[in-house]
Amino acid sequence: MRNCKKIPIPRLEGVDVNKLMLFYKMGNKFFLSRYNVNAWKSFDLIKNTTNSPMMKHFPAIEKWVATIKRDTAIRAIQTLYISILAPKSHIPWHIDRSDDALSNSYITSIVTNKSFIEFKDDRKYTYKKGYSYVIRTGTEHQIFNLSDDYRITLCTTPIGDNPYANN
Repeated sequence: MRNCKKIPIPRLEGVDVNKLMLFYKMGNKFFLSRYNVNAWKSFDLIKNTTNSPMMKHFPAIEKWVATIKRDTAIRAIQTLYISILAPKSHIPWHIDRSDDALSNSYITSIVTNKSFIEFKDDRKYTYKKGYSYVIRTGTEHQIFNLSDDYRITLCTTPIGDNPYANN
């Protein structure tokens, strides 16, 4: 069973990583720890279909979201958050859901050099910059960032079924 699948949606290009990191460092108190892992933080750019006021500061992401809604089978987005994992850190083994289907949410790589996701009884998967992936979050998995840089991804959850998450 394949636990990670690249999906055919437009690439995310042109994100100002320096501006993202400035926002993270200056506004760290607005980023929430995820799963009690201090090295892993997130910030919602879209929550309950509503854009955060911060979204306008990331025009490449805004444009990408508009393109997805216009040009793909994904017509609306419930949530979209920036996920940041500190350098030389990892997210321990965990399971996010109780079934083995591909998740409705998808991960989009912004900076994922020297990082990977590993699934129990499977292999390690790496992400290519700008591409999006669905994963089996009901399979035990862990994430490593072996880089000296922060690992930055977006996690997007569409409203309704994600047609690209078909097994």
